[in-house]
Amino acid sequence: MKIHEAISKSQVNGPGQRAVVWFQGCTLACPGCWNPETHAFDATPERSVEDVAAWILACPDIEGVTFSGGEPFQQASELLELCEYLKARQPGLSLALFSGYTIRELTGGRWQYMPPQDNHWHQGTNALFNLIASYLDFGVFGRFSRAQVTGDKPLCGSRNQDVIFFSDRYSDKDLEPQGCEINISADGNDMTVTGFPPPELIQSLSTN
Repeated sequence: MKIHEAISKSQVNGPGQRAVVWFQGCTLACPGCWNPETHAFDATPERSVEDVAAWILACPDIEGVTFSGGEPFQQASELLELCEYLKARQPGLSLALFSGYTIRELTGGRWQYMPPQDNHWHQGTNALFNLIASYLDFGVFGRFSRAQVTGDKPLCGSRNQDVIFFSDRYSDKDLEPQGCEINISADGNDMTVTGFPPPELIQSLSTN
């Protein structure tokens, strides 16, 4: 798997305390995307599904994990394997994701993914999407749109995006208002901003 980054605790990427894993690679490249450094399918070292899963399962006191990116569905075969692995070992773990694809694209097979060690794009299918969705509690779907930016729609950066629930574990009432977190590494050399930072913070970070 190509993984950009991961943090062990977040409360702004879905209900409860959650680990967050950012996939590396996204051809959708929405203008104004908060994570443009995750777009390239670059030379990021491959990590095994077992290694990523072991890290998630070792995160203490989490309710679930949220997959982000990048575009998780563009590594669909490994995403499915990861979901299967996690649920087999910790059935109560909540799984969720952010995707730039719409539900209509995913169910209609209008998406693509690149299997490991292949380096060729494969057409996504409704069947593959449904297999992955069967492990999810919820997902956020749709391209980010700068023209429709919103600060008051939980888990959505723009109004065209939708939160879809795949289980009865959560509903709209479990979604908190938008928030953001800043995580500083133990050595003080790295900073990760996650969630929905206000415009003034984005401006401040872009000029420093």
